[in-house]
Amino acid sequence: MHEYSVTENIIAIVQDEAARAGAARVGSINIILGELSTFSGQSIEFYFGELSRGTVAEGAMLNFIYLPAKAVCLECGSRFKPRHAFYACPDCGSPMFDIKQGQEMFVESIEVD
Repeated sequence: MHEYSVTENIIAIVQDEAARAGAARVGSINIILGELSTFSGQSIEFYFGELSRGTVAEGAMLNFIYLPAKAVCLECGSRFKPRHAFYACPDCGSPMFDIKQGQEMFVESIEVD
């Protein structure tokens, strides 16, 4: 359900950028979504359809670019792909690691008409 407020923010960003560009309509929105993010692309799409009505974003295509998770073990320095945020290093078993990629969620770019 937290996708509702995130989608409101996406639309606000898009409206601001479209106004800045003098655009009357947005064609597509590219969104970066990390695989460890707690957001669902499907839910964002659902809410977007409803919340964008009557805005410059109505009818715009949402393109999700999914980023894989990447982490570095703080004990042994091993680089690995965690399956979730509560994971252990596959080399040394340490639960101490730094997630370098995969938790992101942001608007990367907007294409206007």
